[in-house]
Amino acid sequence: MKLLREYIRLRLLEKKWLDFNAPKGTVISLSPADFEDDAPPTVRDLDDEIFDLIQTAYADVEISPGQYGNIKVQSPADLPGKYTVMKAADLDADPEPDYFRGGQTRGGRFKLGIVGHDGTTVAIQRYLDETAEDLKSGAIGEMSDKIAHIMITRHGVPAVTTQEEVESMLGKKVEWKGRHPDEKYANRYGPDYEGWYTRSISGAAPGEHMKILLGGV
Repeated sequence: MKLLREYIRLRLLEKKWLDFNAPKGTVISLSPADFEDDAPPTVRDLDDEIFDLIQTAYADVEISPGQYGNIKVQSPADLPGKYTVMKAADLDADPEPDYFRGGQTRGGRFKLGIVGHDGTTVAIQRYLDETAEDLKSGAIGEMSDKIAHIMITRHGVPAVTTQEEVESMLGKKVEWKGRHPDEKYANRYGPDYEGWYTRSISGAAPGEHMKILLGGV
């Protein structure tokens, strides 16, 4: 009986995506407990499946010379990390997830964090659509570069445009810029998006990281 209980306990902890019985195309919630891992390294389970999506999404992000990925999740063992609000979806014929989003609750709001996808057009589009929907529904997310441009120009996601509000929502100090320093983008975005700032990012390469806080409505 003791061996049976131990077997059941391990089976419950060693979750794979298939264990959720999630309908194709449906985004479901994940919890930190789903990533508890007593499986041997040879067993592919949820943290491996999600990690592969993260690696794909951050394949062009250099975190150290010759090393690419996400600075906070560099192996399956790093999951779930500090992410307490997570969701994922299976979008195609294979039995593994294709889209993932992780974040935290900050000041009563969902703060978008890490993302993962399998690199397909369908998964990337779901990532963009889900991001825009979350931000328009009260979530907040620090955005930069291409993803900020897409959220602003294609989805009309609003921005937080005062330093006081940004620092209050993030719980961190920022170096305020306001208007985008590149006039091409400043003119394209207009006065409703004069909320740009930089801040240091732990573990990231030195230098300025221009961001804007979107959502929060």
